[in-house]
Amino acid sequence: MNCTGCFRSICYFFFIFFSLFIISGCVSTPSIKETPIERNPTVDREAKPPSLADEIRGLIETGTPPALQRAIDLLRNRDVSDTELGRSLTAVAVTLFKSVYPALSVELPSIDPPPTNSYSKIMKDAERGIYSPAPASSQDFIEMVLPFTALLNEKRTERLSASLPDLERAITINDKSVLPYYFKGIVLERTGQIDQAFIMYSKAYELSKDCYPAALAAARILSTKNQNADAISLLLELLSRYPENWSIKRALAIVYYKTGNWSRAEPALAELLQKDPKDKELLLMRATVLIEQGKYIQAAPLLDAYGAMDNSNISYLYLRARLQAEGYKNRDAALTFLRSILLINPSDSNVITYMARLLIESERETEREEGASMLNILLQDPMPPANVLDLAVIVAIRRQNWTQAQMYNNQLLESRRSSSDLENAVLIQQGLKKYDQALLYAKELYDRDTANEQNTYTYVLALINGGKKDDAKVIIESKLASVASGSLKSNYYYLRSRLKTDEESILNDLRSSLFEDPRNLNALIAMLEIYHRRKDDRRAVYYLKQALSLSPDNPILQPYKKEYANQLN
Repeated sequence: MNCTGCFRSICYFFFIFFSLFIISGCVSTPSIKETPIERNPTVDREAKPPSLADEIRGLIETGTPPALQRAIDLLRNRDVSDTELGRSLTAVAVTLFKSVYPALSVELPSIDPPPTNSYSKIMKDAERGIYSPAPASSQDFIEMVLPFTALLNEKRTERLSASLPDLERAITINDKSVLPYYFKGIVLERTGQIDQAFIMYSKAYELSKDCYPAALAAARILSTKNQNADAISLLLELLSRYPENWSIKRALAIVYYKTGNWSRAEPALAELLQKDPKDKELLLMRATVLIEQGKYIQAAPLLDAYGAMDNSNISYLYLRARLQAEGYKNRDAALTFLRSILLINPSDSNVITYMARLLIESERETEREEGASMLNILLQDPMPPANVLDLAVIVAIRRQNWTQAQMYNNQLLESRRSSSDLENAVLIQQGLKKYDQALLYAKELYDRDTANEQNTYTYVLALINGGKKDDAKVIIESKLASVASGSLKSNYYYLRSRLKTDEESILNDLRSSLFEDPRNLNALIAMLEIYHRRKDDRRAVYYLKQALSLSPDNPILQPYKKEYANQLN
């Protein structure tokens, strides 16, 4: 070999050696914290999909149900879920899904996170209610949001506030994720910063309509601020996207309940109780709705079911009192329940007010005086609560003191404007002979819930009193042809009698009304008035006795009671 060939061989040897040295120096050392995702140690590393770890992390950070589900599917379908990092990220995705979106029925894999992984420690601490703040030097988004799963049910403000620095850092790292905004909203809401919480919830929902817990929380705040129409609108929007989501259905039922929209609250609560018949809160709510609608027989078994679980709850005892007083007309039994509540809580103004109401309605003069005295004391409050004003309105209406009734009811209309307030406003304006104003209130009430039969009855009566008899007749005839027998049909027969001028025809409708419901006070009074005009004392006294048994203090009956005193005795 000549020198030139020898030199070339040496150069080639050093070139190969130097190249191998450079290549070996470029191979990175695996991370101490995490094991890289790989399909299988025996498979060529070149077959690994590019940036799979980044894609999975990005999906988990997004934090929505579809993104978390996609991350889980990638981990499972790419055969990486059994690696150390795969097990760790699977556990993170499943934990976030179950913690943030518990109402979604989705089949999730079982988790087995590696014990030495930093995420595993965070999740173990969270299970024990321990919040693990992220290290000050950390730039890992998951380390900043995952610890908050320990605080999802936390109420202590100091513990909640401690999470804010991590959540702020998380927003800085990834401002497209719903998680830090939603979690920050929880902190702000539970620390009393309602307006700021609403902004955070709205931001999370704006980022993704799939973040339904943020919208639920925003609706809750709207309802708290008495923006119930907006809350209902938002919840209905959610329900259209998640028609089987029980959390949304529950929230909507509660708003209907809170606003006194009984005709919508009752079926909504009934559906929820079919899923969980032992939900104590819903049992009491539905029992309340049924009692408010006068459906006492249906309410009784619900209260029985609740009482089997807890017979000392104040709300339960109060509903029992109402059932006895209003459903069974047993005032003494009702007062017994109320007194048992006052032994537990002597300052319960709701119970005191209801007791005053029962005493005022008593046939015993001493009890009526006691009840009136209790009401006067309650009204000395510069800002009487709504239930006290309610009673004051009832008493003033019963006494036909329309000016006083209007004064108290106007306060209720300004503060809450419930259906019962509007119904009383109609009655008061009619008492004041202001029929046009009464019709405006009645129309507002009717438009609020056209399916509510009491609202319809009030509206039709206002139409009659306002001289719009043709409009009233259309509704009455439609109702008489469609409603079932009973008190409802009785009411419409009575209303139809108000449209007529021929006395015999009027009597026929009144008889039909009393056939459907012998306790229809309006029909009884109308019969009394007709027979009084005819000077048929025997029949007049007959109907007077029945009317007095239902409403002994009714001002309309007092002149007749005095005139027929001998026959009554």
